[in-house]
Amino acid sequence: MSEIRIMSLNGEDMIDLVPKDLSTHDDKSPHYWRARKLAAMIEEVSPDIIGLVEAPPYQKNTEKFVKDYLKKTNYKVYQGEKRGILGLAFLIKEDLNLKISVRSKAQSLKDFKLDVFDADGDGIKESYSWWNRVPLEAEFSSGSLKANTTFILIHSKSKGAFIPGDLFVYERLSRANRMKLKAQAASVRRRLDQLIDIKGQGRVIVLGDMNDGPEFDIYAAMLGGAFLEPVMGNIWDPARIMYNCHESLKKEQRWTIDFQDRVVNPLGKSRYGQPSELRSWIDHILVSPELKSSVIKDTAHIYHKKPKVPGIPNKFANLNGTDHHPPYVTLDL
Repeated sequence: MSEIRIMSLNGEDMIDLVPKDLSTHDDKSPHYWRARKLAAMIEEVSPDIIGLVEAPPYQKNTEKFVKDYLKKTNYKVYQGEKRGILGLAFLIKEDLNLKISVRSKAQSLKDFKLDVFDADGDGIKESYSWWNRVPLEAEFSSGSLKANTTFILIHSKSKGAFIPGDLFVYERLSRANRMKLKAQAASVRRRLDQLIDIKGQGRVIVLGDMNDGPEFDIYAAMLGGAFLEPVMGNIWDPARIMYNCHESLKKEQRWTIDFQDRVVNPLGKSRYGQPSELRSWIDHILVSPELKSSVIKDTAHIYHKKPKVPGIPNKFANLNGTDHHPPYVTLDL
């Protein structure tokens, strides 16, 4: 048995945590303490493999974060080529002795081709692009793995519509965001159908911030889906449906982000009274049918605690390492 713990982590704008000149923030900076909190959470869970979303944009910056803050664990960084200010990277414990083959951005733009797609079913194809969010794909081999395994790290289009009070624009933008999510999902699913055969054979793990959950809001209902369900697969092709490692958690435990009501107030102090806090399950770890039996019982969790950081000043005590709550699970790979 080769038990490997996997975490899907959105580090929330980690570009702020590592200065451009690769210096280290001093302990008077909130960025320093946020980095410490993020690192404390990682070290408490101690995942063997991390799919890191919103990493610093360059590998050298991500390596600097690992060097400065993750001193208890020897992670090696495998980062995709620059994707805007929000990077995608795999952090892997070196003692796993894995061989990692990362596909280039150019290859991924072909693998996950996204150009025209009819997202709303009106017979007219709209034009879409990944912009800076094309997935990061890598093949993991050697080490203690039983066989080669493909990992795909996702950071799909955000649903967020940051327009407080303007309900007409909010509705229009929310629908447009769901349409782009659906187009991106179709692109990812096409790639999965290349990697998984019609009998469900193919070792594939898809993880990341998918900005979508199992709940159907009104926009997804009108469009017949958004991101998660189309990526998981078609009920008429059941042998290739992906399995969500956290489906067995109780509903009240299945949330990976909390946020304030976007209509009333998305960004700060509200003109319309204090907004409601909402929760959603948007960070996922999916495995292909061949790997469903590899999920170790009772190892699927979502980190909801506040990590302890010794010496943190009172004024920074309420800082969160990230605005996401990462899911993690142990697989027998």
